[in-house]
Amino acid sequence: MAIQTLGDLKASIADWMFDRQDLAAVAGDFVTLCQADLNRVLRTRRQLTSATLTLGSDGEADIPADYLQFREVAAIFNPRRVLEFVAPTYQDWAYPYKFADLPNVFTISGAKLIVRPKTSADIGFEYWAKLPEMVDETDSNWLLQEHPGLYLYGCLKHASIYIGNQGRADAMANAQAGLIDVLVADDRLGVYSRASARMSRRGP
Repeated sequence: MAIQTLGDLKASIADWMFDRQDLAAVAGDFVTLCQADLNRVLRTRRQLTSATLTLGSDGEADIPADYLQFREVAAIFNPRRVLEFVAPTYQDWAYPYKFADLPNVFTISGAKLIVRPKTSADIGFEYWAKLPEMVDETDSNWLLQEHPGLYLYGCLKHASIYIGNQGRADAMANAQAGLIDVLVADDRLGVYSRASARMSRRGP
């Protein structure tokens, strides 16, 4: 059967687990665990997104709820001013006083973006976002539609762990890892193929 929605995925979990219909009640847990695994390892161009953050008077702003990892943070001046990431401890040491000036650095502490020196400029925040969550049976997302095996094998891994079949869990984990490697390789090729072509034309 085609796997295009959350409902399709749950049905396939039961079919692939030797028609274990008793797993239907916990199939949602397998999907949640699989999605958490994928969010930890995937950083693809389809996950890249951007937001404009408005800093408060303390030079801080809430980061987006779907944030995984930043790619670039810049103060929106003309021209843009790209900020350098520093550890929270360094920022506290280098900027003990919260004065206003041209911003130089930022850090992320908890769910907050902190910029120093403080600035009234908006902040361009480019980051990798979590995979869109699926809640209702008819929900889907781009990864499930384009690479259903990543979800299916990941869910079957956790289903196998749940029923105590470690050998099957290892097999499903290996199958999912192989698909992840293919996705990452294809994604990098899509991003860098033109750059590689330009480099190959350079002579000594």
